[in-house]
Amino acid sequence: MNRPYPHLFKPLQVGKLRFRNRIWTAPTAQAMHFLTSEGYLRHESIEHFRNRALGGAACVTLGEASVDQDRGASHFHNVNLQDIHNLPYLTQMTDAIHQAGAIASIEIEHGGKYAFPQVNGGRNPIAPTGCVLPNGQIVDEITEDQMDEVADHFAETCHYLQNAGFKMCLIHGAHQWLLGQFLSPAENRRKDKWGGSLENRARFPMMVLDRIRQRVGRDFLLEYRISGTEGQPGGLEIDEACEFIKMVEDKIDMVHFSRGNRGVLRSRPEMFPSEFMPKCPNEYMGIAAKKHGIRIPVIIVGSITDPEDAERMIAEGHCDAVAMARTVIADPEWANKARLGKREEIRPCIKCFNCLDEKNGRIFGGGITSFTRDVVKRYACSVNPRIGIETDGIPPATEKKVVSIIGGGPAGMQAAITAAERGHEVRLYEKSDHLGGQIFFADFVSFKYPLMEFKNWLISRVGQLGIKVFLNTEATPELIEASYPDVVIACTGSRPDLPPIPGIEGSNVMLAANAFVNRETVGKKVVVVGAGDTGCECALHLAEIGRDVTLVEMDEFIARRTGYTQRIVLVEKIETNEHISCITRACCKRADDRGVTVETPEGERFLEADTIVVALGTRALQDEAEAFRDCAPTFWLAGDCAEGPKNVRHAIRNGYDAACRL
Repeated sequence: MNRPYPHLFKPLQVGKLRFRNRIWTAPTAQAMHFLTSEGYLRHESIEHFRNRALGGAACVTLGEASVDQDRGASHFHNVNLQDIHNLPYLTQMTDAIHQAGAIASIEIEHGGKYAFPQVNGGRNPIAPTGCVLPNGQIVDEITEDQMDEVADHFAETCHYLQNAGFKMCLIHGAHQWLLGQFLSPAENRRKDKWGGSLENRARFPMMVLDRIRQRVGRDFLLEYRISGTEGQPGGLEIDEACEFIKMVEDKIDMVHFSRGNRGVLRSRPEMFPSEFMPKCPNEYMGIAAKKHGIRIPVIIVGSITDPEDAERMIAEGHCDAVAMARTVIADPEWANKARLGKREEIRPCIKCFNCLDEKNGRIFGGGITSFTRDVVKRYACSVNPRIGIETDGIPPATEKKVVSIIGGGPAGMQAAITAAERGHEVRLYEKSDHLGGQIFFADFVSFKYPLMEFKNWLISRVGQLGIKVFLNTEATPELIEASYPDVVIACTGSRPDLPPIPGIEGSNVMLAANAFVNRETVGKKVVVVGAGDTGCECALHLAEIGRDVTLVEMDEFIARRTGYTQRIVLVEKIETNEHISCITRACCKRADDRGVTVETPEGERFLEADTIVVALGTRALQDEAEAFRDCAPTFWLAGDCAEGPKNVRHAIRNGYDAACRL
């Protein structure tokens, strides 16, 4: 049988372990509902990672776990690797992963200066160099006795993992956790033998690796994660990172290149590449590693979404394996689908960061060194409604029903897909000449390519399942009732909201949705009213073709409701763009053919504009949806018309849930 990606699916032998292909699922932190309050694994966690193994990956890696609970824990949701009572649950985890044909691994770390006193008994964090963090937290300089203790903790943790059935683990030396802090020339400012030259800065990480090897022997594989660039002036860069790996490659078995560091906020959307970055941005690190003569297998992580890219990087000798996190959250079956030549069925990630931020309680105003426990929600993915609820099985339909779905946006398409997958006959009605609804605009915006790919995947999946689609068909109660459906799911969505501002309906005023699609018709000087994520993205889109844009926002901050990590990169893009300026705490009072008048704390101000773009949210079309309530014995709402305007995640989950009720 000819395989479409022969290099990607060639087995890899490392020591005594044989990996079935070159696909690693990169570590992701445990969702809080995956763990008990003691840090023990729950059944939900085991099923989640079992599914990743069943999806065809060679290595399934659990996310960050601290090597001690005294000064090293950096999350509220740490897997407890110190308590013997967690061993049975960890053994269940490794059994589940190994039974599914993958090899289980887990990433272990010490938080160093970024450990949380709240989960470390109130003790100060420790780091190579003492300091005071921006939040006022005192960080103590680590002593040699403490270094010795931490090295023992790493070694004992690896031994603990051996007893739990792990055959390997990933040592986290990237992102400026403690090992990375020692290696970083920007962070390690010691004047003794533990700082200064690369040899001195490498001394403690090497001591840790030696201690681990003494405890677990050579058969237990060690993978070392390192940042090929720390993303800060004077920080670690790829050449020195490769030199370090050459110094330790007799102590480790594989190297895993990432980027960024926890202390520099703007590096977070590079550590987890945003939609503004190209695919495979860390490929150059693998090339550099090979040029430096690194002999052990090189693994690359970071926005690897397409099997074609993974195949090419391995075939060209740029790396030996690829690691993916959000890609396999979006579609745990990524490896199986690629292996079986079903590339078109792979559900793409939209790089929204929901899976990273919301489950961890990261919100606007939160610091990079803190979490907000009271807003932590369940683990979820915007494009994959099954994530976080893998234990909730949805059986095939016991009775085939005729299901009419009103609206071809994300909620409508997901409802149609799920209903058809369960065995129902589905009819999808859309009044425009295309599917996509409010995410159709992604076709026209360069940096929304991940959303465009997902929209196209939804459309393709609708076609694959043989769903009857009626385009250019405005559904009416009479039309739907005449087709005698058993179920109607109304996904009528929402429409842009126009506030009652004098002049807002002038000929020089357009909605953001139209500006995205028809930006060539937008004048040279533009005022965008509303600086939420839609307004900000519209401003960037227009600035790409040289339009001079002024964002007007009532709030003190732009993009307040944008997700934590996405907001970091979005605001940076706005603030560094020479064509964009912002006026906050400003209310639009009136508009005319010359521009808009806004009221600020300093008084009224006139802003000249050739075009005024309105980005002030949307209004749910609930009345339009309710008109279909009596058209069938069963009726459900989904998407914006059900819960009010929200986002892609809510639309997809709403559509999925509605179809699961049938």
